[in-house]
Amino acid sequence: MPLNTDLARDKKQFNNKLTNKHFHIAVLLSSATLLGMSGCSTLPKQYPQTPEYVYDIDTHQTSLAQIINPLKAQHPELTGYHVLYDPLKAFAARIQLIDRAEKTLDLQYYIWDNDKIGALALYKIIQAADRGVKVRLLIDDNNAKSMEAIYLALDQHANIQVRLFNPYRFRQLRPIDMVLDLKRINRRMHNKTFTADHQVSLIGGRNMSDHYYNLSDSYQFSDVDVMLVGQAVEDIGDSFDQYWNDSYAYPVLQIVSPTQNTLRYESLKEQLINNYQQASVQNYLDISTRSDDFNLWLEHHEDWEWVKAEVVKDSPDKIRAKAKKEQQLNFQLQNRLSVPDHDVDLISAYFVPEKSGTEKIGQLSQDGVHVRILTNSFKANDVSLVHAYYAKYRIDLLKSGVELYEFLPALSDEQLTQTTKDLSKQAKINLKGLSRSSLHAKLMSVDNKQVFIGSFNFDPRSAYLNTEIGVVLDSPPLANLVHQTIDQHINRYAYKLVLDENGKINWQLQTSEATLVYTKEPKMKWWQKAGLKIISWLPLEGFM
Repeated sequence: MPLNTDLARDKKQFNNKLTNKHFHIAVLLSSATLLGMSGCSTLPKQYPQTPEYVYDIDTHQTSLAQIINPLKAQHPELTGYHVLYDPLKAFAARIQLIDRAEKTLDLQYYIWDNDKIGALALYKIIQAADRGVKVRLLIDDNNAKSMEAIYLALDQHANIQVRLFNPYRFRQLRPIDMVLDLKRINRRMHNKTFTADHQVSLIGGRNMSDHYYNLSDSYQFSDVDVMLVGQAVEDIGDSFDQYWNDSYAYPVLQIVSPTQNTLRYESLKEQLINNYQQASVQNYLDISTRSDDFNLWLEHHEDWEWVKAEVVKDSPDKIRAKAKKEQQLNFQLQNRLSVPDHDVDLISAYFVPEKSGTEKIGQLSQDGVHVRILTNSFKANDVSLVHAYYAKYRIDLLKSGVELYEFLPALSDEQLTQTTKDLSKQAKINLKGLSRSSLHAKLMSVDNKQVFIGSFNFDPRSAYLNTEIGVVLDSPPLANLVHQTIDQHINRYAYKLVLDENGKINWQLQTSEATLVYTKEPKMKWWQKAGLKIISWLPLEGFM
């Protein structure tokens, strides 16, 4: 349950990301429509900070380094990786890395919620800090309101520093910032990186929130991370330092008033201990760490593959609209990926290809490349307005021969595994919530050669506004696995879109008994369809 921040009790927590995102987008749209562009800067005054870098603390003698350094010596300039598909294993990896850290933890997130996952991770982080680990926590300020008192309390620990990136000045009336300084406020740090002792890094799409780790009572995000060692960790560390030392990264004490937030470190620690001791939390930890997957991979080197990899990343200058094209992930990704010969599989939670992207993708298909795209269906999309701008391009994509799939909003009973049922019972989670799904992964596989995993959605917001990070792995086995997995399972968790003889979209759903065909968009009411159609006419695609 959410931690008590000792603020006014009638302040509503922002744990429902669905409502929060809709509110945020609605304000952006209205502000953009009324003003068209920003009037003045509301950026708070920044005081000089002493630069800090990952190499300031020597981590070469840590336990993690002793495991990894001999392998790095055998594979110079290469990266070892392990993909984390299962949300329980993804969370277990984070907890075990925090527990194993001896010198440093560098954590960068877009969202860190005041919920079970957020509190459990903070408890472990405080344990690490108590044993001397230096923690740097960098959070985008867009979703930090419900956590700002907690961040302020954490920052009181001698070994924990918290910074908020691209902050709001008007803490209680944030729409004022949006109206006065929309150009800046509309650009967010969407990066997710997690690095322990500068030896092991995690990047991908998962934030620190119940929705990403099978612990939400409302719905679950289907996502993917990749755990990395070797060369890629160096590049991720360099990226973290750029953001940490950027002028838009503010120490929380400069942004959040200690007089208006009475929560102190001692009280926060007591709450975190009490939360950790709850039976449901212990049951969740037991289920999530039941597998030896992490230890087998890290210590026994099972399934390791060392490959050439490149971390593609945006410069923090992108927030100021000053990044050169070479400093932007979108440009780097286009130049790093091979030109497809026969297969492209693209998975993106929010997919808005725009006219130019639709033409390029369509041309690939017409040139004989098998292109498959998986994104959210209307009901599965947690930001339904995005669907209006994606839907504009579906018919053109289908006409060009692209295979288009839309993620189901709920899993069938047969897809609920025994582990899922155990989780519902022991951790006291609503089974209905575990069955409701929204795609959040960002992944691309090209031929039998390369795979991209990261925080980057294939939409205008990720391409032009937000900062992102990801990695391109030159791994034929992984690329083949992605293709084969989609071949075998996509019909179980997605609608397949096809055109009928009249050029209208039909949605096909494969069940164990038959193929169901929907001639109208599944789970969309007529007034929703009409509203999204009208919205799609507005010149707001660049916000999506």
